[in-house]
Amino acid sequence: MKKVLHLSWKERRSLTGNQSMWIKVMKAFLLLSFVAGIFAANLMGREAVSNAGVLNDYFIEKFQYTKVNGQNLFFYIMGERVPLLLLLLFLIFTVLGILGGILLLGWQGFSVGFMLSTGIAKYGGKGILLVLGGLFPHYFFYLPVYIGYCCVAVVLRQRLRGEGGVMPDRRLVYGMGIFAAFVLLAMFAAGIFLESYVNPAILKNILKVF
Repeated sequence: MKKVLHLSWKERRSLTGNQSMWIKVMKAFLLLSFVAGIFAANLMGREAVSNAGVLNDYFIEKFQYTKVNGQNLFFYIMGERVPLLLLLLFLIFTVLGILGGILLLGWQGFSVGFMLSTGIAKYGGKGILLVLGGLFPHYFFYLPVYIGYCCVAVVLRQRLRGEGGVMPDRRLVYGMGIFAAFVLLAMFAAGIFLESYVNPAILKNILKVF
């Protein structure tokens, strides 16, 4: 009995150690991508990047006086964002799941770093407010989805490979993965709802100071 308990403890320790390693890799890649975005914006120069995203002068002028149709925006964002998430959720059961999640986190970090650096160069402190306003409140759902995806991908891969000496029950593992996928999709849909119906009003209020 003691031997069994000892082996179980070693298996749990091995799995936890591998998970911690992947979490460190994700954090490092996210931070490096954020810094890379800042450097990229500075290397390209202010003029080259001054019209990116919500920093576009034409967008700012029109958005202030345009009534946003939340329903149309919701379905537009669904069409833009959900296919990529569905692809990643399919890959979560393969060896590419972890890589896809890390690359997605890296792209998010790069984009935020790039936009923040550009916003500061163009508008100073107000640029930070504008960029962060463009991410609020939906990124409180998007970011946990991206991070959660990476964590689930790591756990599923470990379970399917039988790391720690545990023979996998594939039906149970796939069931866990499918359940996690539905949870992530629900959270992502909530983020899209906020981006469609709440974020435009926040941006309009922020743009009053421009």
